[in-house]
Amino acid sequence: MRSSARGARARLDVLAWCDVLTRRDPRAQRCESARPNTHTPPRTSLLAMILCVAAAVVVAWTATRAGFAAPPDAQSTPSSTAPSTTPPTPPTTTPILRWGADPSGGAPFAFLDPDDPDRVIGFEVDIAGELARRLGRTPELYRADWLALHDALEAGRCDVLLNGFEVSEERAEVARFSVPYFAFAQQLVVRRADAGRVRALADLAGGRIAVLNGSASVDVLREAGFADGAILQYDDSLAPYTEVKLGRADAALAESIIAAYYAAHDDALALVPGTFAPGTYAAVTRAGDAAFAAEIDRALRAMQDDGTLGEILARWGLLDAAQAAIGTAPGRPQEILPQASAPRTGGFAAARAIAPAVLEGAAVTVLLTVIAMPLATAAGLLLAIARLSPRAWTRRAAVAYVTLWRGTPLLVQIFLVYFSLPPLGQWIFAHSPGAVQSILAVVGGGSFLTLPPLLVGALCLAANYAAYEAEVHRAGLEAVPRIQWDAARALGLTRGQAIRHVVAPQGVRIAMPAIVNDLNSLIKDSCLVSVIGVTDLLSVCLGIGKSRFTVPEMLLIAAVVYLVLSIAGDLVGHRIERRLRARGFGPIAHAKGGHA
Repeated sequence: MRSSARGARARLDVLAWCDVLTRRDPRAQRCESARPNTHTPPRTSLLAMILCVAAAVVVAWTATRAGFAAPPDAQSTPSSTAPSTTPPTPPTTTPILRWGADPSGGAPFAFLDPDDPDRVIGFEVDIAGELARRLGRTPELYRADWLALHDALEAGRCDVLLNGFEVSEERAEVARFSVPYFAFAQQLVVRRADAGRVRALADLAGGRIAVLNGSASVDVLREAGFADGAILQYDDSLAPYTEVKLGRADAALAESIIAAYYAAHDDALALVPGTFAPGTYAAVTRAGDAAFAAEIDRALRAMQDDGTLGEILARWGLLDAAQAAIGTAPGRPQEILPQASAPRTGGFAAARAIAPAVLEGAAVTVLLTVIAMPLATAAGLLLAIARLSPRAWTRRAAVAYVTLWRGTPLLVQIFLVYFSLPPLGQWIFAHSPGAVQSILAVVGGGSFLTLPPLLVGALCLAANYAAYEAEVHRAGLEAVPRIQWDAARALGLTRGQAIRHVVAPQGVRIAMPAIVNDLNSLIKDSCLVSVIGVTDLLSVCLGIGKSRFTVPEMLLIAAVVYLVLSIAGDLVGHRIERRLRARGFGPIAHAKGGHA
């Protein structure tokens, strides 16, 4: 009886799939007469998916090279709006000077223009522009997280760093510093109510001090006897002062130019009179680039001697006696730029200024998702099939991939891949035979693996999410009743044909809700690629918020846009699921008494 019932269910499933299989496999033609065709079989979706992914990758590469979504970008021309002695930027046919900075770090170094977020301004932007002119090059800003800039320099993704790098013996062991271009000193900032009580660092013993991570302020506090637990480190210049206002920190310590920009105009904060622990900023080049470093030194000394550097600093309100002590001549008198002080504008004009930048950031987030999710879904399906393979080595390889990519942080993966590819490409090129080098020379020679940040970010997202999609697809495939396999084999299909035509379509439909859920997660996780300089939605909103002192408001805007994108992802997923159902890729109903 059991055998008879099982045979009946198998025949039902065969009939249900005959019309789907008839046009796909010649051996299934004999089933055409068993049941009339009631719906159109699905088109070949794998080829379409491959073409869409290839097109998205090409678009990403082109957009990145054009400066739309990711560095390098040409935002490094002098930022002053007042008359400047800086000559025009050289033509684009000249060699490029790629200088690294983190525009989200804060003013007045290199930051987004509050009135035009598509521009990067700051006194170091002007210095880089003048340096490039004197070297006969075109300045090009390379964006990356501040803590990742040195890795980018060593990987050859940029030529020089100008972003508030304090000269120190520890850093001098791994990089080469130029002659200093700015002299600074540390300054404390406290709540206005504590201004009378705190007159020096010693008055804060036992308190918590907020600082910019990786800065000289950390070393100053440690030398003063503060424990690491009392040193609160943040990744941008604005956050320490916000923490002081909120009462989470007792004081903030940073260079006086940072304190003046972020705290001098805030009624809730007070600058503690006097500065201490002086230091200097300098350009950073690779330790092995002695000749290029000498060119940078000559250009900076010339800028100091002829007053050009002094004029740049004067336009930003930064020229003081300390600059003369390092040999910077004052130059001609200059008007201080409006951008040299914290912005206090808002309303409709501000919304009109930031809207295009926010939309561009959202477009980059969408582009990352469009590239990464189809790749992750397709790769995840292949990994799931491999995990169910009868071959042991295939199963083990798939398990190893899933374990590695799912068990390590996505942020670490992005860093390792992004900064490891250029040296790997150089090594491969250097150790390849002449014939191979000739081929690689067509695609960039030793830099053939120096991929654009946006493309690297999308591929890392795809590789990471493929591990999760593998488990989602595996659950979907295993949820397909075993009787479907039996029905396919009864038609004479091979294992591969059964998976392709019978099991996989049903498994994908079963897994679709989980895939859509992962799509929403990927949309939000795409913000992690900002650490390698991709100007996605979150990085744009944070940059604008820091430059306009409106971080909470900009984060709220980012949250709303992410919500809209997530809802759009849900709608797309549900539409795909309905189309799969309409084309017969839903679970097949069984006869009464059978298991579903």
